Amino acid sequence: MDLFEIINQPTTEEFKRLYHGRGEKTYPFLTIDSIDETLFIQFYEKVDEKPFLEIFKKAPEKYKNIIVKRRYLMDNGKCKMENGVFTLRGIIPDNAVAIENGMKFKLNFYNQNIGYFGDTKNARSYVEKISKDKKILNLFAYTCGFSLFARRGGAKYIANVDMNKSVLAIGLTNHRINSLEIKNISFLPYNILKSFNKLKKQAPYDIIIIDPPTFQKGSFIASKDYTKIIKKLHQLSYKNTTLLGCINSPKFSEEAFIKKVEENSNFKFEKRINPPEEYKNSTLKSIIFKLF
Repeated sequence: MDLFEIINQPTTEEFKRLYHGRGEKTYPFLTIDSIDETLFIQFYEKVDEKPFLEIFKKAPEKYKNIIVKRRYLMDNGKCKMENGVFTLRGIIPDNAVAIENGMKFKLNFYNQNIGYFGDTKNARSYVEKISKDKKILNLFAYTCGFSLFARRGGAKYIANVDMNKSVLAIGLTNHRINSLEIKNISFLPYNILKSFNKLKKQAPYDIIIIDPPTFQKGSFIASKDYTKIIKKLHQLSYKNTTLLGCINSPKFSEEAFIKKVEENSNFKFEKRINPPEEYKNSTLKSIIFKLF
C-alpha cells in the first residue's frame, strides 16, 4: 500500500493508526494517525520531507486539520523549536480528543506523547471486562486510560499512581469529559519505587496494572527498576490477584519479560494480549499473570 492509499483508508471518528512505520523497512521513521477530522503525521527522523508533505496535502477533505510533528525536535517532552509541530491544513485544535471504543482522551499535540497510546487498546478492553466490583491499582497511570475503562467496567475502587501531577490532572479531566463518576478513584502523585507503604493502605488489590515508560530520566529505567517493583508486589496482592504487565521496548523479548516476572514473584503467565493489527510491528508486550 502506498502513502496515498494509506491516507485514503476508510475511517470513523475513532482513533485509527493508518501506518505504523516503526519496525518497517519502507518508512521506519513515520507514523500516520486518523483522529476524527485530524490527520496526524509524525517524523521520528530527519529526512527529505517535501515529497511526503506533497502527498499529505492531498488527503481527503474529511480531514479539516493536517498536523505534522517532527519528533526528533522534541526536548524533555516538549517542542524544541517553533516548527516542531505545524499544519498543512487547518489548525492545531486546543480541544482535540482521541476516541477509543466510545471513550474520549484529551490530546495535546505539542507534547512528545500526545496523551493517548493506541497500541494498548486491546489491553484496556480486557481490563474493562474483568473490572466489575474489583479494587484496581494502576501504576504509571499516565492519563489514566486503564482507569477510564475499569470504571466503565464497574470497578469499585481505582488507585491511579504517577509521579507526574500534570498527566494525572489530564487523567481526571478524561474521567470528567466521559461523564464518569470519580467517587472511589484516587489520583496519587507518588514515586512508585518509594511509595509501597502508602499503597499498602488500600491493599490487597484484585488487579494490578504496570505500564511504565522504558526510560524516565531520574525516576525509572525499565531494564533495572521493573524488577524492583515485581519483587514487592506480594505486599499489595492476595491469592488470585491478576497482574497486567506491559513493557514497550525492543530490549525485552516476550520470553525474557515473562521469565523476569516469574523469577521475581509468585505470579505465573496466563495469557498474552496482542496489540491491534495495525501495530503489528510494535515492541509492546501486554501479558496477563495470575498469583497462585
